[in-house]
Amino acid sequence: MRFKVTLLLPVALLAWGVMPACSGDDDDKPDAGGNPSDGGTGTASCPTGALICETFENGSSGWDVGNTHSTIEADTTKPHTGARSLHVVTEDGIDEKQGEGEAIARWMRTIPAFETQLFVRAHVFMKAFPGDQGQMGTYFVLFSDRDSDFGGIELQVIRDTGFALDDWSARSGQGWNRQGPPVNLGMSAGRWVCLEWEVRRPTASSTHGNARVYVDGALAHDFTDIGMRSFNNFWVGYGFVHPQGPSASETWIDNLVVSRTQRVGCE
Repeated sequence: MRFKVTLLLPVALLAWGVMPACSGDDDDKPDAGGNPSDGGTGTASCPTGALICETFENGSSGWDVGNTHSTIEADTTKPHTGARSLHVVTEDGIDEKQGEGEAIARWMRTIPAFETQLFVRAHVFMKAFPGDQGQMGTYFVLFSDRDSDFGGIELQVIRDTGFALDDWSARSGQGWNRQGPPVNLGMSAGRWVCLEWEVRRPTASSTHGNARVYVDGALAHDFTDIGMRSFNNFWVGYGFVHPQGPSASETWIDNLVVSRTQRVGCE
């Protein structure tokens, strides 16, 4: 994903704020999780002091919503916990080569500037994987919209169930980082998956760090030498920024947590 500064100016105008913290286990050691069913019977908690703790029960309150060739809403079609989850549907037949743009939807919020660590957890249900091997479906985005510190990173999935880390931080060595076909652990479709994204750098001024992705509590991949900025915006959603193949998708996301103190865990 590559963004122009002019496209991000509306995001910079969002009101500063954080979601109220959920009550939950304060243990630093995350639960290993498991394989929740698709029937909405799971449970979830988040640590004290979480920056964002969202179960999507109250609609888009506090979020800015953006979508292109897609729909995104909190509805009752497939909750993991409670009555609602974030439901994303992207249109088929969208081809960037034909000037039709992207097919993606996001909920967006400002967060305090990233320092040395950030932990994201969500339960994700994908109906299917991207239809083309060169197409990347984006879940989470972290970016800084400041002119003096502009850039971002995002977590993606590709057709072979592996993950990709798109690094458009404008740091040295930035670019698209592909995990490659996973040997033991990749993403799954057709069931709820506990997806975690852990972003770290040694100090608050370090220009590079690493980003780990976990599936159902187990480490799936560690992306190293990733460009870092003082990211002050977080996006969650799904879709394709550069669709050049089948662009239809349907995804549900629930129990989103963003924390800067500890890994959240799955349940």
